[in-house]
Amino acid sequence: MAAKLDLFVKPAALHAAMDDADVQIVAVDTPEDFARAHIPGARLITMADIMARDGATGGLVPDDDTLARTLSAAGLRDDAHIVAYDRAGDGQAARLLYTLDVAGHDAFSLLDGGLAAWQAASFALESGPPAAGAGDFRIARRTQAIADRAWIRQHLDAADVRFLDVRSEAEFVGDDVRSARGGHIPGAVNLDWNRLKNEHGQLRDLDEIRRMLADRDIDASNEVTTYCQTHVRSSYAYLVLKALGYARVRGYPGAWSDWGNAMDTPVDSGS
Repeated sequence: MAAKLDLFVKPAALHAAMDDADVQIVAVDTPEDFARAHIPGARLITMADIMARDGATGGLVPDDDTLARTLSAAGLRDDAHIVAYDRAGDGQAARLLYTLDVAGHDAFSLLDGGLAAWQAASFALESGPPAAGAGDFRIARRTQAIADRAWIRQHLDAADVRFLDVRSEAEFVGDDVRSARGGHIPGAVNLDWNRLKNEHGQLRDLDEIRRMLADRDIDASNEVTTYCQTHVRSSYAYLVLKALGYARVRGYPGAWSDWGNAMDTPVDSGS
């Protein structure tokens, strides 16, 4: 592939790579909003395409067959460098990229700042439905990218494991309750995902993020699990840790909708 794109790619770099046949752009969007305006040549994935539910637990990764059909139907190729964007603060696009990582795909980027950044750079948009055509996307699931409830229980007291809760402070302390119980996983630390971005909604300087993580006793020697309510906001944090060079990162797909709705899991509240 000719293009070499960073994990968090700026609009100008993506614009320069748009003619590369090995680069595929995908919008995580609704069909209606996509039809109104999207980056030229973009494919379309909806959030419903990439998130499964089991009762009260949302945000799960679909099974391999479903995932392969969904990604193939969108025309995505497993040999392409896939660049995702959204119009909702980058969390939805990040969730697609987390899902691709779980699927065993290595070449992907997030358009830093999403559609708003693209428009701010005065690059063109087009309207209409996504292009027709199916791909052949094969799945090689990476279980090491997933933390589930059982894995977390087994590692609550592990000295080198950290749990990074990127919900709001009100959710973390238990004042904003969005599951059967409020609070957080015992031992977790809180860093609102919005603090990972600058005033323009783009990735904050990585050295600043390193300092924020160090203040919470997290560094690259740890194995870190990120979580929020349904692993959308925390998918963004997952990618940030990857950009920082963390080698051992897991996402918790069910997240608090799983932990907080399971009545036998330990829960802490307060700061």
